[in-house]
Amino acid sequence: MSDDRRSRPRRALASLAAAVGVGTRIAVDALVVGLWVLFLTLLFLSTNWPRWLFYVLLLGGVGLYVSITAWWGGSSNRS
Repeated sequence: MSDDRRSRPRRALASLAAAVGVGTRIAVDALVVGLWVLFLTLLFLSTNWPRWLFYVLLLGGVGLYVSITAWWGGSSNRS
């Protein structure tokens, strides 16, 4: 019974650490994608490049970011 009392705070801290990690990952992802969108928007507003190229670069950049960072979260979800 005493082991159970000692492990509760450890489990709570582990859960809190996991939640902070997930929150940090979401915030970093949103920041990176937002900066990419801002950069492309300002670039295409200052030039006369075609709109289809904007969407290709937007989706390509986000896809590349996801493919590069996919292994960061994937290894912790394995059973």
